[in-house]
Amino acid sequence: MRNLLIVTFVAGLSCFAQSGAADNPIFEYEFALSLERNVLDNVGLGNDPTLADPGEDPVGDRVIEEDYEFEFALEYQVNDNLYFFFSGSLIDETETLEFNNSVNTRDSSEEVSGLERKEIGAGIYFGEEIDSELKIGRMEFASTSEWWLWWDEELDAISLESSYGNFEALLGIAEEQARETTDADFIDPEIDGIKRILASLSWEFAADQSLNFYYLDQADNSSSFTVGEFEDFDRIDEEDADLSWTGVSYLGGFDVDKVGEIEVELHLARVSGHETVYEFDDPDPVTDQSEIVEKERNRVTGSAHSYLVSWTPAALDDWSFIIGGARGEGDSNPGDNRDESFRQSGLQGDSESFGELYQPEVSNMAVRVLGVEWEVYEGIEIALLSYDYEQDEAADEIRDVSIEIDPSGLSRDLGKELDLVVTFEAYDGLELILVAAEFEAGKAYGIYEGETSTYVSFELAYEF
Repeated sequence: MRNLLIVTFVAGLSCFAQSGAADNPIFEYEFALSLERNVLDNVGLGNDPTLADPGEDPVGDRVIEEDYEFEFALEYQVNDNLYFFFSGSLIDETETLEFNNSVNTRDSSEEVSGLERKEIGAGIYFGEEIDSELKIGRMEFASTSEWWLWWDEELDAISLESSYGNFEALLGIAEEQARETTDADFIDPEIDGIKRILASLSWEFAADQSLNFYYLDQADNSSSFTVGEFEDFDRIDEEDADLSWTGVSYLGGFDVDKVGEIEVELHLARVSGHETVYEFDDPDPVTDQSEIVEKERNRVTGSAHSYLVSWTPAALDDWSFIIGGARGEGDSNPGDNRDESFRQSGLQGDSESFGELYQPEVSNMAVRVLGVEWEVYEGIEIALLSYDYEQDEAADEIRDVSIEIDPSGLSRDLGKELDLVVTFEAYDGLELILVAAEFEAGKAYGIYEGETSTYVSFELAYEF
């Protein structure tokens, strides 16, 4: 894959260099500065830190994230066909985990700073009847819906996008080529050696009505482990998975007299393949290595579906009312080497669509949402959203949420969340987002039922 990127890049430039530079080549640039501070309280749901196993840190009581970022985006248009692009960020990110003061344990903090690469490479336009664009380098892949994200990630890839009439198609081949930031010493083990093929086809069959077909194939060629081996704790990769996702989405908009505007989304997805899951022992305090103590190979198959409806009444065009839901299958028989739990692609970016605090992955998970949005003034919007979470199958593990306590496996009721999001975009280039959220644990958390966790976020961004 690394050689393929280089060969394609050189061949593309050689092909279009003959057309020469434009008489007036265009250079464009954008800059943005963002500040963000997030505080998640009671992440352990009141867990008693004295109950931690010997040698293990107690569950933290508070997580504080502070991110400072200066982003730049540069583009050089050589001629009508060829252009180069480069965007990156100078980052300073700190995550602090504060422990319950009832034990004599130091707070822990991790900091990442340096240059983060976002997009870099070249793009080539070609085609007359079928408009096409070939891109080589690191680029962002984004799916059509912000509610159900097939992918929303920057990847090292070769991609081809084409459009003809009401059809748009995408084909991409991706594999991580280098470290994401200058602060990292190696490629993240969870994505190193993973080759992906991404494909989508969108058909706008009527005004504001479209069908979108998706396909993603993932081949994990990273190193495998055997029981008894040791690995550096920082290089642990707990899962090797060769999986394929297929799905279809419908997005529609309707403007009905005396009723108002209605937007509808329907999504259906399926995953299948094989995965190998490893269990690692606690790291040795001297060597910082962990022993592989268990290895399990499973056949994977699972499906998921979701819907979202937004209604803006004709008589209240500043208000929108939202109802939605998403469900990913769970595994009804965990001991048969067949995992029927759906899981998302891992390319969906932040899962804030399903709650700013809990942020679940839709795997053995059902989410129901009710909400209202009010445009108070031009550029000022308030949203109030309520989420209800439950497992599809009662289980004592959960794939990915912000809360650090595992459910009991005796109930499917995970809990409820209420989010308040205030957005200010009153001035050109300036955006301020304030978030306050509260999660209340349900019966699935056993003795922690009724415990609450809170989340407060402040984000300021300025583009210039």
